[in-house]
Amino acid sequence: MSNLKLQHLEKIYDNKVQAVYDFDLEVNDGELIVLVGPSGCGKSTTLRMVAGLEDISKGKLIIDGRDVTQMPPKDRDIAMVFQNYALYGHMTVYENMAFSLMLRKQNKNEIHQKVMAAAEILDLTSQLNKKPGQLSGGQRQRVAMGRAIVRTPKVFLFDEPLSNLDAKLRSATRREILLLHKRLNATMLYVTHDQTEALTLADRIVCMSMGHVQQIGTPLELYDTPANLFVAGFIGLPPMNLFDVEIKNGQAVCADFTMDLTPEEKHILGAYNGKSVTMGVRPENVVPGGTINVDVHSNENLGQNTLVNGSVGKHRITCKFRDWCNYKYGDNVKVSFNKKHFFDKDTTNAIR
Repeated sequence: MSNLKLQHLEKIYDNKVQAVYDFDLEVNDGELIVLVGPSGCGKSTTLRMVAGLEDISKGKLIIDGRDVTQMPPKDRDIAMVFQNYALYGHMTVYENMAFSLMLRKQNKNEIHQKVMAAAEILDLTSQLNKKPGQLSGGQRQRVAMGRAIVRTPKVFLFDEPLSNLDAKLRSATRREILLLHKRLNATMLYVTHDQTEALTLADRIVCMSMGHVQQIGTPLELYDTPANLFVAGFIGLPPMNLFDVEIKNGQAVCADFTMDLTPEEKHILGAYNGKSVTMGVRPENVVPGGTINVDVHSNENLGQNTLVNGSVGKHRITCKFRDWCNYKYGDNVKVSFNKKHFFDKDTTNAIR
């Protein structure tokens, strides 16, 4: 496989609308990078610039030390798996997988070996004589992946490949992509709006919003140490609970509760004494027992965990308790927070 460098890429359309700003990233050999963010954040545009389907307005694209910024897609040695499969309906699975190699006039025996090897990896051997219309959505997506595998490209690109699958198939296909990555030791750039996909698949995540990169890091880094309020709110399911608090003499004072800060928090927030900040608490860091009153709105049992949705005064809150609970609407639960994040009100950046 290969390494990939996206050097300060920007996309500006003819109508002067800018979709991507200063995207700078180096993808290591064999690394799986996931671009995640809401619709319209620029992640698919970035992927399409790498594929050559969108012109690069500014910056450079380097694959294996070669500048491919101005090269057409066919010369970049990349393979792309699309959201809608993009299979030829009149061809069999075998023919779909072999088609790109046939266009390159490769030897028939070599084509056959590559198709059969990819079919075995993807458990498609028994489906090779069928046409796409006879397959399930998950099988069609595997065929699309097989078509990419046989080309042995330097870089694999995935554009929301699981969006058209139901929840069960999505989970199964996600595992297949992860296994495929490990087997091939492939360099992959993967786009999704689903942060669960990002957290489970990625070696590193690029979180984007409105064309800007918000944070790059491992899934744990984005989850445990979000760079700003956007990342804190976007990464994690259920999302982080947020509270407006004022820092006063070693305490976080909210309209609906007051809590003592730990020595480390006092140190971090030293310059914010007398100022308002945003405090974030992940649902699993809300624990039963304490002085904060939660008015219960709903109780969702998930087997080993229970999601309790409610409010602390004017603030909505979601608690993720480890035990099976049977709270009812109107119940009151006392809780405390065992880990907290703090964000600057003006910049929305995390306070470190």
